[in-house]
Amino acid sequence: MPKNSSKTSIFLASCMLSIILLSLISSVILYRQIANLQLGPVRTELVNFINEYEYELMRSTMAFTEEYNHHNDSSEHGEFTKWFNMLLSRYQGLERVQKQHSQIFNRLNLNLLKANLQRIQLLVTRKDIREEANLLRVEQLFNELVIETHQFQTQWAFQNEDLVLAKQKKTLSSYQNSVLLILVTFVIGILMVIYLFSNNKKLLTLQRTLEQRVYMRTKELKDSNSHLISEVQERKKTELQLMQSQLAAEQAHKKIQYQANFDPLTKLANRNLFLERFKQASIRADRNNTFVALLFLDLDRFKFINDTLGHSIGDKLLQEASSRIQEVLRATDTAARFGGDEFAMVLSDIEQLQTVDLIVSRILKSLACPFRLSGNDAFVSASIGITVYPTDGKDSETLLRKADSAMYKAKDAGRNNYQFFTAQMDIEANERRLLEAALYKAVEAQEFCLHYQPIIKSKSRGIAGVEALIRWKDEARGYIPPTEFIPLAEEIGLILPIGEWVLREACGTAVKWVENLSEPFVVSVNVSSRQFQKCNMAEQIAGILEETGLDGKHLMLEITEGLLMGDDQQILSQLQEIRDMGISLAIDDFGTGYSSLSYLKKYPITTLKIDRSFIQDIDIDSDDDELIKGILSMAKSLNVSVVAEGVETIRQAEFLIENDCLLIQGFHYSKPMPAIEFSEYLQQGGSQINLELAADRDCA
Repeated sequence: MPKNSSKTSIFLASCMLSIILLSLISSVILYRQIANLQLGPVRTELVNFINEYEYELMRSTMAFTEEYNHHNDSSEHGEFTKWFNMLLSRYQGLERVQKQHSQIFNRLNLNLLKANLQRIQLLVTRKDIREEANLLRVEQLFNELVIETHQFQTQWAFQNEDLVLAKQKKTLSSYQNSVLLILVTFVIGILMVIYLFSNNKKLLTLQRTLEQRVYMRTKELKDSNSHLISEVQERKKTELQLMQSQLAAEQAHKKIQYQANFDPLTKLANRNLFLERFKQASIRADRNNTFVALLFLDLDRFKFINDTLGHSIGDKLLQEASSRIQEVLRATDTAARFGGDEFAMVLSDIEQLQTVDLIVSRILKSLACPFRLSGNDAFVSASIGITVYPTDGKDSETLLRKADSAMYKAKDAGRNNYQFFTAQMDIEANERRLLEAALYKAVEAQEFCLHYQPIIKSKSRGIAGVEALIRWKDEARGYIPPTEFIPLAEEIGLILPIGEWVLREACGTAVKWVENLSEPFVVSVNVSSRQFQKCNMAEQIAGILEETGLDGKHLMLEITEGLLMGDDQQILSQLQEIRDMGISLAIDDFGTGYSSLSYLKKYPITTLKIDRSFIQDIDIDSDDDELIKGILSMAKSLNVSVVAEGVETIRQAEFLIENDCLLIQGFHYSKPMPAIEFSEYLQQGGSQINLELAADRDCA
């Protein structure tokens, strides 16, 4: 748009604004004048107020004249009183009007009005008001008020007329000026509209041209900017994806490296990192002419804690144990977890083997301290096997295998100790592996059989029952004692199928004997604590009894004291359910474990079997004699039966009979025999079979 046109538009707009502003001011002034004219003192309500006052004054005067006349003796003055009270109230209104319109009421003597009204009020209340002098005085006061009011009315009307005429003239003049100003504004507005209309087309064309140029330029800039923004965003997106990919790759690489080298639970090294650290330590040992000690550690009783307190508590124990091991080791040593509760350690740069003794002793001492885990105190120890590079082997596989053998030797020695590897351990380890393989084969081929040893009633020499004892005859080794293969079966988990087979076989065989006996008869079967921990024994036994047809009252289970130590509610529930079937429960080898009277009261135990070690020392160790007497006395007070097992001499039998031991078992009465021989034994009435005691004593 041209510069001159712009200035012209601004000028015209300014003129229009000025004229409109003047018109508004003029209109406001005119409005105020008209408002003042309407609100003047000649308002109708004010005139009416004055007229009413004058009327009330006249009525009061007339009422007084009529009611207080000499010829009127009536004492009634109600009309005068009414109008006079109205006059008094009207006076108060006149005072308020005077305050609002003082310029109008300058000629009205309100003081005179007030004084006369007060005098009249005093006179009319007097008792002598009807005297002529008083009546004349009141009439005179009323006349003064009438005259005063009439004079005010005359002057006020004239004055108001002048005021009204003056205001009307002024208002008319203002109105004329306002109309003239509005006409001028209208004319100027018409001229401006004509001017703007004549130039509108040109202005619109210029506007469209300018808007088109602005639009095109804006579009070009916007397209260019959008393209640039798109490129920048795409580049940022690509860079972000690249950074995320790199970060993810780094994290994945670190995670893979960590998983490949560390145990996720304990944060210790795993087998891979352990072997690498051992390789580095062996290279330094060869170069420096030193030793490397390789330790293989297994936590004692960890499985018991894991089974009784739960796997989460077991995991916390492993973490705490790992932390304690790390604190004891040197900075150059490496500790690793191989799985479960097995740990391995590399002690590098060993110059003297006494250093190994010192470190291992610290490990054992640290692990023997109580573990506080989620409000539970757990107690474990460790069995450690030690091999030395290069004395015991050149490679990690050989050293680990030998350290494992030494670790088992430490367990056999009572646990919570350590053993250095010896050649004899290697021989024993090979024998153990061969025995383990043979045991797996025996379970699969069912190479086991049961022998039965009678339980004798000491008073009548009758048969109270029989204990089922497992026997295993290997093709290569011959008969293998249960003391050798039962612990191994418990360790490798084969005790579950073996124990189930023993129960089923014993119950199935006992059914035939029970049918032919009139007296109570019980078959006793040993049950491992692992069976209770790994399966529901109550359910399994119920199934076997139903399958074989044996009544529960003819079955007795022998358990160890270790099963009761955990104070496990699940074990208690299983034992109570078994007892509810009528099955008897006996504690085997009583006195050798951790016996407690609280166990006998809490658990539904019916029988105690005194361990053979106490029986063998009868008349040899007086302490054992007193202990047996104490067990018999305690059992009697608790209403619990007692079986003395391992009785081999007549003196042992006599001692037990003298002290009221009612049930006896041992070679003195009979050896364990196969089912067929025991059937013949029953048919002979239980007569004693003469045997050479020493021949089969190890098989009892």
